[in-house]
Formats: sequence, structure tokens, C-alpha cells
Amino acid sequence: MSRIVVKEVRSVLIPLHELQLLLPNAVIAEVIGYQEPESVEQGKPDWLVGSTIWRGVVIPIVSFEGMLGARVVIPGHRGRIMVMNTLNQQQKLTHIGLVVQAIPSLVRVSADNVIPLNSEDELDPLIKQRVELDMNPAMIPDLDEIERQVLDVVN
Repeated sequence: MSRIVVKEVRSVLIPLHELQLLLPNAVIAEVIGYQEPESVEQGKPDWLVGSTIWRGVVIPIVSFEGMLGARVVIPGHRGRIMVMNTLNQQQKLTHIGLVVQAIPSLVRVSADNVIPLNSEDELDPLIKQRVELDMNPAMIPDLDEIERQVLDVVN
């Protein structure tokens, strides 16, 4: 029986305010133009920017940088909402919208163009790995942790 070896992964480089995220393309359901989300009830964290209706489903809109404790930056005219598929098959939370500053770039990730960066600092639970992709710094987020934190807040 032969084994299939994946040599590259089609991915998306996502521009946030002060950093970039790197995700496999399969996680992304759609990228839509930024529209002011419906506000959330008081007492919710700042990183929960609001909610919007996408394809007939209400989805939460979050700021990843806000989740890391940085200031929440609402994007300008180039801003987008990146709709991500959730991984854990929760009926209550099928998608999460992520505030991004511009249209994400399609990239191909292989052993030739990505370098894992080992940091002396302990990583935030929301970050799986810091990497350098074609000499540009990026972070690979922990999608399970993002989903868990969003579920804790929207429940």
C-alpha cells in the first residue's frame, strides 16, 4: 500500500493590524467585506466585536489581537470579515468571523518556505506556533482554543 506524502499545503496569510496569521485554506469558508457588526450585550469582552448574519446564520465576530490582550482595531475601507469553519462540529457555533485588515493572500506552504520559530517566551494558548513564511513572520493560531473561548462567551 502506498502512502501519499503532502509536499505543500494551500494556505492563507491573513493581515491583522500588527501581525499576520497563517491558516490552511480549508478553514476559510468565505471572506466578506467588513460591515459594522450588531453590538453585543454589556459585560462581554472587547474582543467579541459583535455578530452578523452570514448565509442566514448569526455568527460571532472576533478580533484575534483583542483575544491576545491587544487593542481591538476596527479596519478601514480595505477591512474584511473572514468567516472560518469551526472544527468541533458544535451546532451552536458552526462559524466564527474574524476581523482582518485586508484581503488575505493565498500562499503555498512547504518545508522549503516555512521555518518554525522557537521562542524563549511562553506562547499564549491562542498561538500554536510562530513561523517565518518566506522571511515574513506569522502565527499559526490554535483554532480549538479560539473556538473554546468564543463558545464560553456566547453561551
